Amino acid sequence: MAGAIHETAARLRCRRIDAADRPDLAALLARGFPGRSLAEWDDALARLLDHTAASGGPHAGYVLDAGGELVGVLLMVFGASPGDPPRCNLSSWFVDDRYRGYASLLVASATRDRAVTYVNISPAPATRSTIEAQGFRRYTAGLQVAVPLLTRGAEAGVRVVAGDPPPGIAVEAGDLALMRAHARMGCLTVWGVARGRAHPFVFQRRRIAGHRVTVAYLLYCAEEGDLRRFGRALGRFLLRRGLLLAMVDAPAPVAGLIGPYLPDRMPKYAKGPQAPRLGDLAYTEAAVLGEAFWLKRT
Repeated sequence: MAGAIHETAARLRCRRIDAADRPDLAALLARGFPGRSLAEWDDALARLLDHTAASGGPHAGYVLDAGGELVGVLLMVFGASPGDPPRCNLSSWFVDDRYRGYASLLVASATRDRAVTYVNISPAPATRSTIEAQGFRRYTAGLQVAVPLLTRGAEAGVRVVAGDPPPGIAVEAGDLALMRAHARMGCLTVWGVARGRAHPFVFQRRRIAGHRVTVAYLLYCAEEGDLRRFGRALGRFLLRRGLLLAMVDAPAPVAGLIGPYLPDRMPKYAKGPQAPRLGDLAYTEAAVLGEAFWLKRT
């Protein structure tokens, strides 16, 4: 038995994902997360590899390689919102049962850089105690589902604009780059315009677990009060696209939003110098893996 363990360890390598790994990696992920098909995982990996190349990210994650057979994976999505330090979203952690004892090698390899904030925004319930033991701390949990058209305290006279902001409207260069990148990923992007300044919003169609209703899940807004400020104008924009409801991460009911609050849903974890603020899932798996990937979750 000891000889077999030694031989296994000698054959095992923890290395960065390479583009050539994609077919075998899709098969591994489809086996580890059977709620999505091989084709869906292949498409998700293609999107991740494209994002990594386009954004200049260092790599797309790590695999456990046992003599040429992929037996473990941890995907990594690099990116940062304007003005924030580097951030990396850890995703889709899976190790074959035969090699489960080496799972920590993936996390140790992935989280070496102390200048980077690492986040896990979709941890499986069974893994939450494990990632807490690895130094991750919960920074939010809970969801607010709301009807933006009914927002209390929304500012009058504001408007929303799809595409690039109109000429003459002040916009931050980082916000413009973020919005264009997320529009290319297939997200719903819209600017709130008020007092000569543009405010970015990024949404994605999602389904609430256990329900068939489709909502607009907020992936990004620049300032905490913007959702309330532009709520009714955003509601009209979303309704024209068949979306009556919006959903936002929130540790408590959000002032001004009308709709049910769901406590302790979709907890999110961070490890590093600066946890993300609420309303900032930019450049994470939520956007990069694509809307169709997440609409499959029911």
